[in-house]
Amino acid sequence: MLTNLAHLDSLRVRVTPPPQPGHTTFRLVEEPSVEVVWTYAERLPDGSYLPVGGGPVDPDTGHYTQGAFNADDIARAAVVYLRHWRATGADASRAAARQLLRGLCYLQTVHDEDPDHPCHGNVVLWQQPDGTLNRSGIPAESPDPSDSGESAWLARTVWALGEGYAAFQGDPDFAAFLRRRLRLAMSAIRRQVLPRYGQWRVVEDSATPAWLIGDGADLTGEALLGLCAYTGCSGDDDARKLLEQLAEGVTAMRTGTPWTWPFGAVLPCALSRSAWHAWAGLAPAGLARVYEVAGDLAARDAALADAASFTPHLLVEGGPDNLRVAVPGAREALTIDGVQLSYGAQSRVESLLSTARVTGRPALSTLAGIAGSWFFGNNPAGAPMYDPATGRTYDGVDIPDAPPQQPGRRGVVHRDAGAESTIHGLLAMLALDADPHAAAVARIAEPDGDTDTGDCRKGGEVRCLSLRDPRTGARVTLLRSVATSTRICDVDLGDAAEGTSTVTVSDPAGEELEHYTTSAGRIRALVPAGGFTIVTRMPEIG
Repeated sequence: MLTNLAHLDSLRVRVTPPPQPGHTTFRLVEEPSVEVVWTYAERLPDGSYLPVGGGPVDPDTGHYTQGAFNADDIARAAVVYLRHWRATGADASRAAARQLLRGLCYLQTVHDEDPDHPCHGNVVLWQQPDGTLNRSGIPAESPDPSDSGESAWLARTVWALGEGYAAFQGDPDFAAFLRRRLRLAMSAIRRQVLPRYGQWRVVEDSATPAWLIGDGADLTGEALLGLCAYTGCSGDDDARKLLEQLAEGVTAMRTGTPWTWPFGAVLPCALSRSAWHAWAGLAPAGLARVYEVAGDLAARDAALADAASFTPHLLVEGGPDNLRVAVPGAREALTIDGVQLSYGAQSRVESLLSTARVTGRPALSTLAGIAGSWFFGNNPAGAPMYDPATGRTYDGVDIPDAPPQQPGRRGVVHRDAGAESTIHGLLAMLALDADPHAAAVARIAEPDGDTDTGDCRKGGEVRCLSLRDPRTGARVTLLRSVATSTRICDVDLGDAAEGTSTVTVSDPAGEELEHYTTSAGRIRALVPAGGFTIVTRMPEIG
């Protein structure tokens, strides 16, 4: 098992919040304390970690200018423990999920006496170490106050409450409470977002949906994960309608062709048709779940385009950068921000595996393993970002202004290990643990400069990523074509010639065109127009 909860466990803490109008949670009188997670974890010189909050701290009050804990991380940590509990049956994870959901619901603003109150159902972002809420952090978030409108933390609350309701069916009282709070959050989305349903903006000469949460397909995609989990077991027609309307907007953010930027990606922000960022990239996973729950074929096709056309291109072009920009229709994108975070890598893994599962396209599972190799060394720093021995995921790969210290290595590991990085590392490991094939591929993480792939020249129409595992000799080569006709690429596996290779040829929708094994050390592989081909040689796959 790759999943190790130890570091996230160390970031959890119990607080007993003081009475605050508009805020309560399940059985607060009987259980006055709730669980939360520290936002950051700074690495100390001795290698240990110190949990801290956001911004400077007031020595007299102990309050941070932002806060110690935040709704975003509490919600996503709850999802980690929910998924771990459901995968393993661990009682400790069930208990952690329950307490974190209680802590999250305390942050939700409730005005039952005034259902039309503008904050009703929204969520406060920041909480101080003593449990006091901070509605307006410094620097200010948008919206400000943080529970005054639609937000990322509202979307992630929907995600956690939806998965929580599905998991706690055996605890009727708690499930009913989660359902009430989820419906309250849904009502806030209807009030604040859906008045724009069916409205379109013109952005960069393209029509763009105006009814996404915070103008983000990324944020809305995370809400879809919770709505799908809830709808799949509740029979709630109102939730299904909300799900379908939001999914329609996310689906409309699919852009590009297999040959032109952004190569079928579901773009994250409705205010741009040229920019893509890796942060919060779970929209394709949400759309795959929408197809599974509601049978939405357009959602399926958008998920497939992102998974089978855009993501292979992203992987051969260097991985999940923080920001890439190109004119629509271009074949190249400019990396504006080359920093890479576990959030971006995990989003690729989960989206690929979710889409593979609901569409029956196994090549996407192998792609998920290649995306997951980011955590084990296939990144700009060439270093592992996740430590299975501690469960720690580092905060990211920074790109310094100075020339790289190692040839070909432009990145440096940022070795703090806060909640967001650790959470998304664990979400990736949970997904990989559920797919042994993808997990085996993910451990092949060292770039293989010795593998000769002939035609994959810089600027050519076939791009290549070749990786190896020096311990086992296992190798994996991904070929991605931007040509409009089939290409042939020679793959010379060099000293890995002994053994059997598996060759999988897929079209731009991930449909398998060819699948065969060969013992040849040099392979002449077809790469379909706009498609991808994977060559694997490893004992576990054979």
